[in-house]
Amino acid sequence: MQSNFDSSNPWSGKVVLITGASDGIGASCAKLMGQAGARLVLTGLPNEGFRDEVSDFRVAVAGDITSKETRIEVVEKAIDRFGRIDCLINNAGVGQYGYPTEVDTEVSKRMFDINVFAALAFTQLVVPHMRAKRAGTIVNIGSVGGKVSLPWAVMYCATKWAVHCIDDSLHRELMGSGIHVMKVCPGIVDTKFRNHVLAGCAPDRVENIRRVVSPDQVASAILRGVLRKKRTVFVPGIGRIFTSLDFFAPRVMDRYLRRKF
Repeated sequence: MQSNFDSSNPWSGKVVLITGASDGIGASCAKLMGQAGARLVLTGLPNEGFRDEVSDFRVAVAGDITSKETRIEVVEKAIDRFGRIDCLINNAGVGQYGYPTEVDTEVSKRMFDINVFAALAFTQLVVPHMRAKRAGTIVNIGSVGGKVSLPWAVMYCATKWAVHCIDDSLHRELMGSGIHVMKVCPGIVDTKFRNHVLAGCAPDRVENIRRVVSPDQVASAILRGVLRKKRTVFVPGIGRIFTSLDFFAPRVMDRYLRRKF
């Protein structure tokens, strides 16, 4: 295979594994990183624009990442095709609307399998390859909702709290290993997220929120954050202020959420 390595481009030839790459943030990451010269290993649910594929610079595996066999297939194809994995982006996620007193806990278990356990399992498969080279980056897509618990989306917030916890623990475990761990906390992103929730509907006032960011904006922030070795990235930046308010003045946040929603 002919190399396209460019020493002046930090993404040139890097091998990036992205979950949930068939749509939304994952698809934007694939687009921007591919344009930057990275080699892509992608997985996502099959649709008209996303099917199994193998080329010089791209491997795609359509499947369910809660399946152990799918996860192993993705990582093995990455190593067989490119010999390494430089960056893992644990992006795949799904939502569920519902209040704590009414949410369907059986549906919630499925959401934890997708949002939390699949991401952790991918990390466990990839880390040994990164340890061997003493280099690599793991990006975990959390949420502002993983820092500020929203009553109408309690179990989604719970999964993102769990992702943040795993991210922090992983960062501390891997300190000194050469592996960088980065957490990403988007606000409301203009994707089809609400159309694909496992259960429930967003409250009307949530549906009508227009202060959103695009998937490309989130992907651009991820690219910059990886290169700058950021520990946490908020998109938009006001999310940091929002979460700080909840931490330092929780009663103010209580009143705000009650009044707004």
